[in-house]
Amino acid sequence: MNQALIQQAVMLLQTGRFEEAASLSRQALAASPGDESFATLLAMSLQNLGRDQEAVPVYRQLVTLHPQAGGHWANLGLVLRRLGEYVESDDAYRRSLALEPGNTGFLIDYGLLLMDMGRIAEARHRFLDAVDQDSSLAEAHIYASLACFECGDGQRAAALIPPASQWQALPAHLREELATALMQVGRTDEAHALLLAPGVRQSLSGTIRLAQLNERTNHIDEAQTLLAHARSLSGGASRQEKIDLLHLESSLAMRRKDYDAARGAASEIIVLQPHVQAEANAHFTLASIADKLKDPQTAMAHLEKAHAIHFRLAEDVVPEIAHSDAEPLKVSSKWLAEGECGFRHDPHAPGEKTSPVFIVGFPRSGTTMLEQMLDAHPGYASMDERATLQRCIEHMERQGFAYPHDLDKLDARAADDLRDVYWAEVAKVISLQPGQQLVDKNPLNMLRLPMILRLFPNAKIILALRHPCDVLLSCYMQNFRSPAFMVLCSSLERLAKSYVNAMRFWIHHQALLSPDTLILRYEDTVGDFPAQVDRIGAFLGIEDRDFLAQFSQHAARKGYISTPSYSQVVEPVNTRAVGRWQPYARWLTPALPILQPVADHWGYDLTVR
Repeated sequence: MNQALIQQAVMLLQTGRFEEAASLSRQALAASPGDESFATLLAMSLQNLGRDQEAVPVYRQLVTLHPQAGGHWANLGLVLRRLGEYVESDDAYRRSLALEPGNTGFLIDYGLLLMDMGRIAEARHRFLDAVDQDSSLAEAHIYASLACFECGDGQRAAALIPPASQWQALPAHLREELATALMQVGRTDEAHALLLAPGVRQSLSGTIRLAQLNERTNHIDEAQTLLAHARSLSGGASRQEKIDLLHLESSLAMRRKDYDAARGAASEIIVLQPHVQAEANAHFTLASIADKLKDPQTAMAHLEKAHAIHFRLAEDVVPEIAHSDAEPLKVSSKWLAEGECGFRHDPHAPGEKTSPVFIVGFPRSGTTMLEQMLDAHPGYASMDERATLQRCIEHMERQGFAYPHDLDKLDARAADDLRDVYWAEVAKVISLQPGQQLVDKNPLNMLRLPMILRLFPNAKIILALRHPCDVLLSCYMQNFRSPAFMVLCSSLERLAKSYVNAMRFWIHHQALLSPDTLILRYEDTVGDFPAQVDRIGAFLGIEDRDFLAQFSQHAARKGYISTPSYSQVVEPVNTRAVGRWQPYARWLTPALPILQPVADHWGYDLTVR
């Protein structure tokens, strides 16, 4: 009899008749108190009804009566996680994995809890453990990709994306997660197609993600329409869906400059006690609103909270730099000596037109605008920021050569091998058309100038400069996701030291290596845009310069732009951000002596007005 009732309850659960399954399970438990099967079915029914609070005591009773059953501990961990009871959930998952260490489901669910707790490095390890346990499991690959991206490892995040042959068999919620992973590595067309699939687009969470993708790719009208649809579906929204919906509302309100609405949505997110990254996002948004409303004190208060959260996240991933005076931008400490530069005159190197154009400069110095100006010209094609030169450095080191000191020891064949590595990495993200020249924009490639000139000594390089205080403030206001940058931006003083280290590196190596460089100051570019367009055109030999001048329209059509300024480069050139630092001078004052030598070198005035 019991077996027949169990089968009936299972059937009700599997067909979505959760209330009936719960009722039947309660009746059976009244007749057979403590029955393991019916207690499990009752708890699962309550979970599916969204009544996690009621499911908790049932699972607690199950783990008490059956402490060696890992599944009960994992189920308890799941409902506690959904209720935000992270400490007890953590204990439950640890117990489940102690009993079944190779259970991929437990590993993935525990990884999701760790992500919510902000323990990103641990989460990545659990997801990667699941991948190791079952390399064919798409779910493990998707979550491992998401975690690797959060840990600043974009290359591994891209490599972990499961093959397209597995996508159609995924349940709707995993298609949504996969779409997010694809968005993060720049595969937005594929993400869009996934989110339009039946079963995904009809759900609240799927609608929100599709709207987020449209906002991220500058399709604002479509995003606004989807927001209205998401609101109509939000009656039974979970806490996380409410948070995601509020984040979308805030982003779109910012786009239309409705700062009251954006502030209301972001503030409500914090009230809902989101996971740590979402809380940081909300504080960054509130800081941006306060900045636009000319309220620097409120802006800085929110930034301090956001950076405190980011530092806690980063110290889990890069403790070796978080809790030391180590330079987060490690490559800036790798200086060449004068006797190590013979490679600069390699007669076998590619010429100017078969070399990329490199756009470099400290982040937030106007590099994205310069990139979009060139990308608007049919003779050039840019790829969103990639660590392509870093892959070359890693390849060189695997061959037993020390970077940068052994660059001069590489013969012609070894140099060609490195160029092959470079172009193979480029080919993964962009297909150059005949006659097109690559634009490689990665601001911190200014710290890889020796590698640029070993591979492409005839390349044209554009260095973007901006007032040091405007650079610092803009970086401090950015929601960077790289752990190293989270540490770097944890205080204005630490940020100033890294900025100065980067500039000293460039100044030393520019004098040593004499790259073919055009220096463009942000203030000049926005102050007299036509004149700077002419300078760029003359430097690169571009005659039809109208394409460069109309870059904002091109950027809007392009859609996905990976950098934080994706919403700004679609606007016409303006001078609003020049001198932005002055209202924040009292917070920047401790950094001014650090910046002074570099400011003097470039002729920037640090006087507070």
